[in-house]
Amino acid sequence: MRIKNYLFHSFSQIFFPTFLVLFFIASVVIFIRIAGLTFVVQISFLELLSLYFYTLPLMLFFVIPLSFFVACALSLSRLSFDYELPVLFALGMSPNKIIKIFFPIALLASISLFILSLILTPLSDLAYRQFLEERKNSININLQAGEFGQKLGNWLVYVKENHEDMSYKDIVLLSFGKEGGLIFAKDAKIINKDGVMEAILDNGKIYRSDENAIEKIAFKTLILRNSITDISGENLGVFEYWNRAFYENDRQRKTLRDLSMYVLMSLFPFVSLYFFPLLGVKNPRYQRNHTILQSMLIIGVFYALTYLVANYLPLIGMVLLPIVWGLAGYFGYQRFVRRYY
Repeated sequence: MRIKNYLFHSFSQIFFPTFLVLFFIASVVIFIRIAGLTFVVQISFLELLSLYFYTLPLMLFFVIPLSFFVACALSLSRLSFDYELPVLFALGMSPNKIIKIFFPIALLASISLFILSLILTPLSDLAYRQFLEERKNSININLQAGEFGQKLGNWLVYVKENHEDMSYKDIVLLSFGKEGGLIFAKDAKIINKDGVMEAILDNGKIYRSDENAIEKIAFKTLILRNSITDISGENLGVFEYWNRAFYENDRQRKTLRDLSMYVLMSLFPFVSLYFFPLLGVKNPRYQRNHTILQSMLIIGVFYALTYLVANYLPLIGMVLLPIVWGLAGYFGYQRFVRRYY
């Protein structure tokens, strides 16, 4: 019991700081992405927080397995290079004891990830879409004067002057799509008409490439329309959400890919159980401490395999990859750890 508590204490000393650092970095990235919406769409601070909370399940889903794997490997590595594990092994403790101790927390981590990915993430996604549905008719465009890189649908927008009545002076729009081009207009007004953003441009010119020539068209009034994300018909339960992966529909491929990726990532802590002693149990007299680099390499390999499997072999890969990964860890553990202790 004392050994178990000691290992848990060592694990928690690394897991929580690592988790908090990664969570903070992920939160900053998410806030920057959400705040980017305020350059185009006016939303209140409470609405910004609501959008942030909708992303929490998915953010936790990616932060937890990283923190867990690194904490397990580094906690064992630290005990090894402090000569504490070698002493315990010399007193007769088997490395299998480490597996038994980490088994319940690895299982708990995987169960938590399953709940986050297969239940809370779809619910938060549906809540996010419902949030947009409720506000799409009241969204206000907020283009800032003198700022590059602002977006209006598929168009990059620059305005020289803006006014409170949603009218603009000297506006430039650029799009690289088939129906795009480069547009200059003296005056513009942007309105939300039943969830469709209308940009009414006056007194301008549009330039479009036509094979090897550039076509120039002068206009007195040009209206560009861009529909706000259509999310009608998305009032689904969790089962219906994932069931879309198994019958033909416009979201089947994406849903099946997400399902495969979420299942594999949820299983990662549990199927990596034998990798923890493989990376963390070292002989400090003969081996150098490269545990953090080795951990990052192992995590990178699993993430890369997960991406490939989810995109090309989603159903078969959900079964094969965890088995192959678990066996690789087991044989590595038997070859490099159990053989010597």
